[in-house]
Amino acid sequence: MKYLFLFLFFIDSVFGNQLAGIYQSQSFLLFKSAYVEFFEFNGKYYAYGIENTDHSPPKKDSKNPNPYLRNRSDKGVVFLYGLVHTSADNYKYGKAYNFYDGRTYHIKIHQRKNGDLDFRSSIDSTGYIGKTFLWKKLTQDEIEKAGIKRPNFHEVLNTISELDL
Repeated sequence: MKYLFLFLFFIDSVFGNQLAGIYQSQSFLLFKSAYVEFFEFNGKYYAYGIENTDHSPPKKDSKNPNPYLRNRSDKGVVFLYGLVHTSADNYKYGKAYNFYDGRTYHIKIHQRKNGDLDFRSSIDSTGYIGKTFLWKKLTQDEIEKAGIKRPNFHEVLNTISELDL
């Protein structure tokens, strides 16, 4: 039994869940393309914005319904939370705060074989009323070439307490 557990752990770590990493989001209307990092914490997945792909400066969270959070930056802050790995390439039950309009949306993700994401954001929990975006997973070479500098991860984790969970 011990060896079976070790074997399954090895298989999952090599071939399983590969969501953690840095992605380039897709531009859409007012949304700028940005570099975003997904990470696992306490059995769920979270994401935060690192920087805009055009290296424009971060903006204030001026649309936040909580007036105490309107002076925070839109980068280095967890905006996606509660995402659960539900099957081989699928993640559900997440929510994402949108800095552009101050609203929170339901999130479902399908990860393609190449690592890219079909990122579904919707106003309803079924995903019926929404839009799917393609987010490209970056390789280490692409991360270095783009000059992406991650913020202090401890400070990023602290922003989870600001979420309306």
